[in-house]
Amino acid sequence: MHSQSCSTTARATASAGFILRSDPLPAPRAPAFAAAADMPRRWTLLALMLTVVLALPFLLVDVPPVLDYPNHLARFYVLAHPDDPVLSQMYAPNWRILPNLGMDLIGVALLRFTDVHLGGRLLLALSLFAPLAGVVAYHRAVFGRWSPWPLAAGVIAYNGAFLLGFMNFQLSLGVALGCAAGWVMLRRRDGWLPAIAWGAIAAAVAFLCHIFGLVFFALLVGAGEADRLWRLRRSPRFVREVVVVAGALTITLGPAMLLYALCPLGDGGLQLGAWVGPHKLWRIMTPFVTTSGGLTVITAIAVMALLILVRRQLVVAPGIPLALAVLFVGFVAAPWKALGGTFIDMRLAAMGGLLLFAGLQPVVSGRTAVLAGTFLAALMLVRTADIASAWIDHRGDLAELRAAIAQVPPGARVIAAHGGDSPVPSRRERTLPGFRDVDSHLAALLVIERRAFWPLMFAHPSQQPIVIRPAFLRFAASSWTEPAAWRWLQPDTLPDDVLPLARYLANWRSDFDAVLLLDPPAPEQPVAGLTPLYRGSYVQLFRTEQGGRGSTAAQAPAPNTADERVAAQEDDVEDGRITSRSVDPFKGAPGPRQH
Repeated sequence: MHSQSCSTTARATASAGFILRSDPLPAPRAPAFAAAADMPRRWTLLALMLTVVLALPFLLVDVPPVLDYPNHLARFYVLAHPDDPVLSQMYAPNWRILPNLGMDLIGVALLRFTDVHLGGRLLLALSLFAPLAGVVAYHRAVFGRWSPWPLAAGVIAYNGAFLLGFMNFQLSLGVALGCAAGWVMLRRRDGWLPAIAWGAIAAAVAFLCHIFGLVFFALLVGAGEADRLWRLRRSPRFVREVVVVAGALTITLGPAMLLYALCPLGDGGLQLGAWVGPHKLWRIMTPFVTTSGGLTVITAIAVMALLILVRRQLVVAPGIPLALAVLFVGFVAAPWKALGGTFIDMRLAAMGGLLLFAGLQPVVSGRTAVLAGTFLAALMLVRTADIASAWIDHRGDLAELRAAIAQVPPGARVIAAHGGDSPVPSRRERTLPGFRDVDSHLAALLVIERRAFWPLMFAHPSQQPIVIRPAFLRFAASSWTEPAAWRWLQPDTLPDDVLPLARYLANWRSDFDAVLLLDPPAPEQPVAGLTPLYRGSYVQLFRTEQGGRGSTAAQAPAPNTADERVAAQEDDVEDGRITSRSVDPFKGAPGPRQH
């Protein structure tokens, strides 16, 4: 393995002060991965084929089983319809400077003109393809020619970060890579001033997509400049260059730092979570994770083995070794949570996986290139087929959920609960192997399709551009957005360790109209005070009855302001407004339906 800038390259770099020389990649010895005369035409054909294959699963189900996706879609839908007569009483837009606005801005514009589930899948597909597009752009910028190697990143398109539904994060990775590509091209061609101007805008855009987008952009640019300075370390101009680079990067990142200072993200402190050391042995597999644990391991071994086999023919872009080292150290040291964000180490691992395709170039030819390309294409097809199979299986769960929530009237308040003891815990459409269930936010369809109140919507003022109206604040989760465990609802009073996490459950029998249970426990564990309205093998719907076996001892906070007291006592009207709690929204509902 050798660095891209060496011998004459180093002299050209030192004299010009650029990151890369004009001809960044030495010509291969023979027709190779990146050198055929008709490569642009071949490359375009390969890119189109890759796009078609990766897009196919989105045609199979209207709500893919991606963990956070239904929750994000519910927020996009509410923001796109701020005048909805029912939802507008529960939620309100709260546009401000935040590092999570990318998908929200695109989603609001899109969902005003498209069907919610068509638009939602387009947004989810954008979060899948954005990192791939960024990989291609960055690779093209640093190596100066089109190559099939960055297209091989399609093997890890469906990865842990995507399947957990980190939509803004995924978008920000693509933006960061694309912006870093622009920086490389401007620094090589025009020097500092155009690059600084571009970088300042790019850093701000990356920040507004996701704070990790800014981190990734800063890492790529900083590592590239550090590589250039290392090559100049014996030059008499070294100290001056260090000062110039430091000043340029400070100016470049300045607007983004200003946005961070103006946003509320850091108001609550770092909020560091635990260090989950042993779990990192699996979390480092994030770039390769799919719905099959075995296929995850096979993919990781295959990609790393291929890179090891061609290590002597690998050309490495400037700064990539340093960037990978920083990401690895950060991955090992990172807690699982910080600044309100979760899975910090997984996100760093996802960045590292992309750099294996964005910052490396195997220079191989003939039979080796054909064999490697064929193997990676076959692996990508198998992984995509595995995803497609799981998404097809998910259609049964969706049908059952929709049959259950069809009985929920607009304006009803519904708790989402999870059995937690599924007789089939390893079903691919419900679980991401080694991580967690992926159906926790499926109940967000209550908001989208029934216009009901669901307490777990992502609506944190420091992270999302939406707030819950005062009348509903005490019915909403604060930071804990996981479904209630079914066992929590069985005692007369909530367990002591639960109430701080889920205060909205303090008086759930009187505050909520229904309980939607996913993945019910086996054997059945009845809860007093609930009347079944729908019973399925995966979804069950219950109507609450005030009192049950007794009221909970803990009291939810009473409305504090006049607005809260008035809103909490709104009367039922006939124009679609929410009914008063003195009116039973399920009155006249038929008995339980069996499925």
